[in-house]
Amino acid sequence: MNKIDLNKEMAWVTFLNDGWVKKWFPVTDHKGKHLEWGPGIMDHCRAQFNQLGQWESFGIAPTSQMIISNAVRDNL
Repeated sequence: MNKIDLNKEMAWVTFLNDGWVKKWFPVTDHKGKHLEWGPGIMDHCRAQFNQLGQWESFGIAPTSQMIISNAVRDNL
């Protein structure tokens, strides 16, 4: 299980069909490193979660918003 560092704004993703804003997963790079929240994170998620031409419905948030169940951006 990942430990949450409240001093860092890391990127988290939640999925509409899997516990929307109740279940969160770390957004990682191709090596499995948890990514920090930043300007390019939505584009990274779009590229990562677009499967076979079908968009997975997801929301993303930095740590401070994830812990209060707030998807800051989504593709709904």
